[in-house]
Amino acid sequence: GLTRSYPISTKALEAHFLAGGNVPNVIRALIAAQRAGLTDLDWQTAAAIDLAGRDLLDAIRTSVYPKVIDCPDPAKGRQTIDAVAMDGIQLRVKARVTVRSKIERLIGGATEETIIARVGEGIVTTIGSAGTHKKVLENPDLISKTVLGKSLEAQTAFEILSIDIADIDVGDNIGAKLQ
Repeated sequence: GLTRSYPISTKALEAHFLAGGNVPNVIRALIAAQRAGLTDLDWQTAAAIDLAGRDLLDAIRTSVYPKVIDCPDPAKGRQTIDAVAMDGIQLRVKARVTVRSKIERLIGGATEETIIARVGEGIVTTIGSAGTHKKVLENPDLISKTVLGKSLEAQTAFEILSIDIADIDVGDNIGAKLQ
């Protein structure tokens, strides 16, 4: 295939280094981007993304090979997203969100935590508006469809490709406890 070379001045490299940037990382990322066919990523953009504190190489990898994010993030302590349907029955849900990085949205775009929070909020809202918990249990895809329809990736560095409900369990009868 055709290879394009990007003339990067030593001044640009030096400026990035002095600004606290990781020059080798940006170079690796540009090479990876070129190999992946992402020709619209130039030095200025790559350097800016690096200075914004993003893992550029991971973002490029994720723009080519989508990544699965657990929702909620088990590393943060919570194992499930808990929500109560209108009949007072609690459901405990685990979801897996498949995302692809949008390189052009990396600067100023929200991170994975934002995606997890928004998907979690979407799950709680969907379950909360369901008449009965059985309706959700019979059709867990209802959650995925509703949450996907909310364009949750707006202003984030990602495109959500799919939301899969990995696990759904019946929790407590919150309605009975309240009475």
